[in-house]
Order: sequence, then structure tokens, then C-alpha cells
Amino acid sequence: MRLIAAAMLANCLPAAANAQASAAPAISPEGMVGPALYVTDPARSLKFYTEGLGMKLRMRFGPADRPDMVVGFGPNPAEAGIMFVTDKTGPIRPIAHAHGFDRIAMRMPDLAGVAARLERLGFKGGEIKLVHGAIRMMMVTDPDGYRLELIETPGKPAS
Repeated sequence: MRLIAAAMLANCLPAAANAQASAAPAISPEGMVGPALYVTDPARSLKFYTEGLGMKLRMRFGPADRPDMVVGFGPNPAEAGIMFVTDKTGPIRPIAHAHGFDRIAMRMPDLAGVAARLERLGFKGGEIKLVHGAIRMMMVTDPDGYRLELIETPGKPAS
């Protein structure tokens, strides 16, 4: 008798679980917007990300002296990008980096070209290293101390 009851219960559990799961509303993600970084000098950050890394300014809003901006690879606002945010009133606060955030990783077609461009703009490029046997990688730090991992994947043509 216990075996029959156990078998019946085992057959009922998946159906009950499916009924509960189907009762919950479905979530349909539309994509990632991207990180929001507090910046101390919006113009300097814009120069680093657009002229140095080749990103495009997608949007600028807020006061002219302390605007918020969105940058990304290409003009499409539906694709992931990086938001720059600032304090709108009072003195600009220094940035205190915490342990939880480590870095943003980006694919780049030509690390040597990116490093040279950053140097020409007055920013420090990192050492290009071979990691995982075939992937070229360079760590850089933006003007506000955010770390970026720039990855050049094999077989990707340089621009």
C-alpha cells in the first residue's frame, strides 16, 4: 500500500509544481542596459570612452555642467551601454571603490591600436597578455578608477 501511495504521490508532484509555476506571471527580459558609473568629470570620461575606446555617445541629459550620459558601441540605444551619472547639487564627491565591483569586460578588435590611442590621449594603456592559451587581454583603468578588461578574441580582424 505504501508503495502505491508513494508512486501516486511521485506522479502528482511534477504536475502540482508545473501548475504553480504556470500561475506565476512570465518574465520577458528585453536586454541589459548596462552599468551606471558615477563620474567626477563627465567630459574626461566621455573622452576616454569615445575617443580612447571607440564608443559612441548615445544620449546626454540633465544640466550642461553635470550631465548624465549613455555611451555604447554603436548608436542603438537598445543595446547595452554604460551610463555616466554625476551628483547634481553640491560638491563632487570622491569615488570610493568597494570590494564587490571588479571590472567591466569588453571585446575589442585591436588591443595594440587601443593602447596606442589611449596613450596619445594621455591615458595609460595596460600590458597586453595572452590568457587561456589564445586570447589577448589588456587591463586598463578609466579616469575615475574603474577597471576594464579589454579582450581581443582570436580570428577577429583588427580594425
